[in-house]
This record gives sequence, structure tokens and C-alpha cells, in this order.
Amino acid sequence: MKISSHTTLQEGTELTERTLLSGFRFLHVGSLQAATSRARSAQAPTLHVMREEPERDLLRSLRYLLCGCLLVALALSLRAAEAVDVLVQGAENKEVAEILDALKDAKKIEIGPFSFWTGTIGPHKVAVSLTGQALINCTTSTILGIEEFSPKLIVNQGTSGAQAPYLTLHDIIVGRRAIDYGNFTSPPRPAGAGSTPLAWTPVPQRLRIPATGELQSFPDGFAGDAACLAVALRTRNPMGRVFPGVIGSAHEVNLELDRVQWSARTFGMDVEEMESGHIAAIAHAYGIRYIAFRVVSDAPYEGVPFYPMAARATALYTVNFLENLPPLP
Repeated sequence: MKISSHTTLQEGTELTERTLLSGFRFLHVGSLQAATSRARSAQAPTLHVMREEPERDLLRSLRYLLCGCLLVALALSLRAAEAVDVLVQGAENKEVAEILDALKDAKKIEIGPFSFWTGTIGPHKVAVSLTGQALINCTTSTILGIEEFSPKLIVNQGTSGAQAPYLTLHDIIVGRRAIDYGNFTSPPRPAGAGSTPLAWTPVPQRLRIPATGELQSFPDGFAGDAACLAVALRTRNPMGRVFPGVIGSAHEVNLELDRVQWSARTFGMDVEEMESGHIAAIAHAYGIRYIAFRVVSDAPYEGVPFYPMAARATALYTVNFLENLPPLP
């Protein structure tokens, strides 16, 4: 029998019910045995043998009942974490550092290998999530964050690589759309014929529709929340410019200009990174509002491979956004 800090109310209740049933069973059996023993003693008064079994069973049943009562009290006190207005995500420590600095009354919560901090920014109750990079980490932490904190809005933010030539270091793209662009099929080619990645056929992201059980394709990805987009475009970037655009996600870092230009043409992408498109899909599946912000940290058109401190710009921008965002209904 084990109750952890993450045991749900239902699980605690089920444990309590099982314990109470066991206690009542032992109490019933012990009482019956005790009654039978007393009856036999009455019928045979000359027999003076002490029977310990009924007493032991009674004590055991009382222990179970006491444990059950304690579990009832514990189960009633168990709650999921307090719901938040906004789940804010960053893949790396640098991407959440400025946000954590702005978080008032911060409290850290660890779920498995994933870290969350709760508190307030502006008028909003916020949970900040350190997701880790790429598909497996960001999707797992997003589902945990949704189930634990029941957010009304998810804000994913961090660094990215420019795919469009008009962007420069510290510019921020607010996601009109976020798309998974990492799935392809390649045409048959014999050994020795080489590989031509720019000729591969993209495969759109698909989600299962619960009503039918079928997979639905989303070739254009998932739209950012319109109201949040409007607020974000009025929010100041302390280190650069702000544009609406398309964010592409894949477990890739592309610095070859031919490849970068192909991605921009094929998917309409302005920047690439590793998380937003996948998290947007989960938000869509759960029916949760979603927006993504991505700062340009690598600019291949300018020969900038990666500047990690650009993460500070999008984190500060996210704090400004949360302070500008009206209370969520």
C-alpha cells in the first residue's frame, strides 16, 4: 500500500475502499469466531481453554479500520496541483531563466525527470515548464503539464534558426502557424545513385480523431490563437523586431542555404526549431489555446551559426506578453 504526492483522489479513494473492506471482513470473521467461542464455552463450562485467535483477528481488524480512517482523511486531502491560466514552456535553462526571475511566489514541482515552477506573472497564474529539446521531451512534458495544471493557454517560446532572409539575430516570430516539417518519403533510387533530399516528398502531420478513430492530416500545421497573436504583435521585443510568421519543427539544425531556402519555399517557414509544431498538435488535440514565440538565434544568411544568449530576448518578450495579456476567461 503506497500513496505518493502525485496519487490522485480516485486512486486514494480506491485504496481506502480496499482497506476498509479488508477491515470489515476481518472484523466480521473475528466477531463470528469470538461469538462461536463464547457459545461453546457456555455449552461446555468445564472447558477452560483460552482461545487467542478471535482476539488476534479483532486486533487485526481494528488496525485495518484505523488505517482505513487515516486513508480516508488523506484521500480527502489529496488534490491535483492548482490549475493555472498559462503553461509557459522553454526547452533549455537559458530559455526560461528570465521568466523564472519574473515569477512571483515561485514553487518548484518535479514530475519524473521534468521540472515545473508555479507562481504569477501579471494577472495570470503561471506554470513554467523546462521541457527539454525535441519531440520526445517536449511532447511528454506538455502532456504532463496539461494533466497536472489544466492550463487555459500554452505559450511555447525559445530559440530558432532563420529560414527567411529578412530575419536577423534577435528578431522574434510570433506563430501564425506551427508545423511539423520533419516527415518525408524518398523515391526509389538504386545503390550508388546518391541521395537527393530536396526531392523528397513531405508527409503531413496526422492526429487521431476520437469520434471516428481515424487519422486526420494537417498539412498546414496548427494556427496560433488569434487573440494572443494580436496581443503579441503589440508587445515590445527589447532586443529586436517582431513579425507574424510560420514556425517549423523537426529534430534538425539546417545551416545549408540551399536547404534553408527549400524549406522556406516548401513549407512557407520563417524559422525552424524542434518543439512548437509538436506541442501545437497536442494543444489542438486537447482543445487548449496555443501560441508560440521564437527568437532568431542562428542566421545562416548572415553566417551566424548559433548564438545561445538570444534566448534572453524571447524570455523577456514572453514576460512582457504575459503582463499585457488580459485575464483569460
